[in-house]
Amino acid sequence: MKTSEQLSTVNNLNIEAEARIYRTLRHFWHPVAYAQDLVGAPIGFTLCGQDIVIARMEGDVVAFDDLCAHRGTKLSLGQILDDCLLECPYHGWRYDKNGNCAIVPARPDLAAGIKKRIRKYPTEERFGMIWVSLVDEPHFPLPDYPQWNESEYHHVAVPAVDWACSAPRRVENYTDYSHFPILHDKTLGDRNLPEVPPHEVWREENRLENRQGEGSWIHVPVDTAAWGGKDLPTESHIRFSGDWRVFMPLTCVLNLLFEDGKRYHLFFHPTPISPKKIRNFTIASRDFGNPDDRDKELGEFVTMVYEQDRPVVESQRPEELPENLSEEMHIGGIDTFSIDYRRWLLALADELEE
Repeated sequence: MKTSEQLSTVNNLNIEAEARIYRTLRHFWHPVAYAQDLVGAPIGFTLCGQDIVIARMEGDVVAFDDLCAHRGTKLSLGQILDDCLLECPYHGWRYDKNGNCAIVPARPDLAAGIKKRIRKYPTEERFGMIWVSLVDEPHFPLPDYPQWNESEYHHVAVPAVDWACSAPRRVENYTDYSHFPILHDKTLGDRNLPEVPPHEVWREENRLENRQGEGSWIHVPVDTAAWGGKDLPTESHIRFSGDWRVFMPLTCVLNLLFEDGKRYHLFFHPTPISPKKIRNFTIASRDFGNPDDRDKELGEFVTMVYEQDRPVVESQRPEELPENLSEEMHIGGIDTFSIDYRRWLLALADELEE
């Protein structure tokens, strides 16, 4: 049995490891808003503790420090003028899409000579999301999601919600096979069929792959609302195979293939607001069902599942992922994905530590 002093030392190591991982997350792309929500007014967001403002200007998506160079007011409280200028709400200073001060209303003659600019961050609009990097050269490229461009799919931006947990804890929750039949009984699994199917885990460039073996199927109870208006099968359970991918460090892609060949996908990223607060961004996609029903049958279903997960994940202790894997119990063939994921996170933290 560990002494209180030993436990304190272990906890401090876990906290430091988690802090290193959190600092590392600044080196990657993160979604900060859905593209459909960035219309007209600018949007403020806190990414890894950094307040930023995002906006559309002259057809481009831009991101700056959410801080006017004049008196430090949040620019996200301002407005976009003529589709080309971001105006501060306090004294009306206006900035162009490169972050340069273009207009000083109180002294128009000074604007041309003011060299002060607001910091601009790399941005991309991809998969219906606005992505931002806090560094000029992100460590990995944006993840892949080819289904976004396939015409047979219809997509839903699931309402983004904040959780009180670390981003890696949420990723582990998302990729955990064995909690489905227990926590999500009758929606994603069946507690009478709790066995985890055979699967393998491996690294592939910038992602961790987790795929079931040939012929392995997960059985879930039939629920027409849950599965997007699927025709009721003759059996009492729907069978599907699937694979999980994590584009390091945080983007999860779940690919499900139903027994009848229909496809369902979730593209998910828990963007870190702070060490213990995230915002869940999810695109749900399917190639079946009525597109007019997608918000209810996809969006509402995913939201319901998330609300089952939320109190459990927020309750996990320690809040930090233990650096020493022996601090938690891991079961071979079940928790392999989590083990490999943690090892890669720690390796990235070691590589990118400033």
